[in-house]
Order: sequence, then C-alpha cells, then structure tokens
Amino acid sequence: MDYGVSKRVMVLAFTLLAFVWLLKLNKNYLGLAPSGDTPVAPTGVSASPNKNVYGHITNKVAVITDTQYTPRLIPLILHYHSVLGPDWPIVFYTSQETLTQHLDPNSKQASAIWSRAVQDGRIQVRTIPEEFNLTSRDGVNIYLSRPWLWESLAPAQHVLIFQTDAIVCANAHRSLDDFLEWDWIGAPLHATDAWYNGGLSLRNRTMILDILREGNNWENETQSGAWTFGGEDAWFSRKMDARGAHLPPAQESLQFACEFDWHVDQQKEPFGYHKIHKNAPSKLDEIIQWCPEITLAAPGKLAD
Repeated sequence: MDYGVSKRVMVLAFTLLAFVWLLKLNKNYLGLAPSGDTPVAPTGVSASPNKNVYGHITNKVAVITDTQYTPRLIPLILHYHSVLGPDWPIVFYTSQETLTQHLDPNSKQASAIWSRAVQDGRIQVRTIPEEFNLTSRDGVNIYLSRPWLWESLAPAQHVLIFQTDAIVCANAHRSLDDFLEWDWIGAPLHATDAWYNGGLSLRNRTMILDILREGNNWENETQSGAWTFGGEDAWFSRKMDARGAHLPPAQESLQFACEFDWHVDQQKEPFGYHKIHKNAPSKLDEIIQWCPEITLAAPGKLAD
C-alpha cells in the first residue's frame, strides 16, 4: 500500500476541517454572516436612522392663517408640508367655523390625506381668538402686529409665514434652511432699502416680540399718522433695520421670493413666489415652466 499518498490525503482533510472551523469562529469573516444573523454595523455608524418627529415645534415652524376656505387650501398646505419636510412643523390657524365646516379631520367630508396628516400630528390646526377679523387687510395687519401669534409659537426662533397667494417651489436650488441667517427675509419692496414683503417671509420671532414689548405698536402709529408706509411687514422690517438686525440685500431677497415684474426679470429660479397673480400676471407663463405649483396659489378672498 502507498502510505505516502494516504498520509497526504489525511493532511489535506485535516487542513480543510481546520479552515471550516476557523470560519465558524468568525461569522463575519469576508462578510459571510450565517442566515438569520444581523451583520454588525461599523463603529460610529447607526444601524438605523433616527425617526423624524413631525409636529414638534423646537427652533423652526411654518405658519399659515386663513379663515376663508377655498378648495385650494388643503392642497396648498400639504404642498408646503411636503417641500419643507419634517424639520418644519406646520401650524394652521383658522376660525372655529371654518374648522368645523371644512377642515375637521374627524368629518367624513374631510380630505382623507388631510385628516391623516392632522391626526398624525404632522400638521397642527389651531383656532384664533374672536377678536381677530381676518377678512380685511387691516385685520390681517393687526393680527400679525400684535403679540398673540408670536407668543403662541414659542419656542421657535425662525417662523416662516406663508399665505394662500404664496408658493415654494420643489425645483428650488436652495432650501429654506439656507436663509436662516437673516432676521427677516421676503420679497424686496425696494431695490436698495431694507423693506420686505411679509406674505412669504422668514422672520425672527424673538426679535419681533422684543420690538412689540418695547411699546412699538403698528395700530397706534398708523392711526396717529406716525407710520404711513403700509402694512406690518414694511413696519417690522424698518423697525428691525433701525435696531441693527441682520437683513439681506435685495439680490439675496430675490433668491428667496419674487413678487413683481422686476423681480422675475432679475431672478428666474427663486425659492418661492408671492402674489404673483396680481402683481406680475404677464410672467405667469414663464414662471409655470419653473414652478408649476404656482397654480396652487391664487388671489384669495381678502378685502382691501
């Protein structure tokens, strides 16, 4: 018999068994995990991402207030919810009457998607005090220039105000967070001076409250003639400028929002638009190519 050959076979067999045994000792060797086992995540890498928490206000919040229901309202708010994402909880303020008739998430007549978003806490619906009448422009200015709204949005530092005639564009190259450095940003009302529109605006909530708590009052100044240059948005932006707030130049503001013909001529792809149907109707065909969602925004029922 050839014991030399048999000996070599036995050595090879023992070597193979040893190799298999080593593989079992290290289940993750060469990335081969046995069936049913979970591979270990590399050090410093989470095995699963943190779950987003919708509806919890921390440092940022997006706000719309409207008491005059139209069929565009729910699709518009859901669009903002989708584009802004979970870091921007949305609060919708309305009247009890509008809520009961059109927006009650428990109603069988309500939008199913809307009901789910509200019940999940992704969108909050709150009612405003009866002292506020939002059916006139003066009423809206009073509402936005009194402390009640701003106090109710604590602890947020950054507040996005959007109205039903404003839109943010899903094709935008910049996100809302890219504008957080500014104490106020909106479509510019002047080519060089710090005057900004408020219908789509990002505002420093605590600075607004500081201004109001110092005794400044848009209503009183308007009635007395001390302020004659328009609504609360221009008034607040001028007050902020006077106290040295961090305010953007016009070209930066145009990247945030456009409202007039001269805005659209200078900035073709902004983050959003406000009141474009009224102030730049000839530009709509051009805008819709970049931001088709503009059709969700339209002039509302607000009386002058």
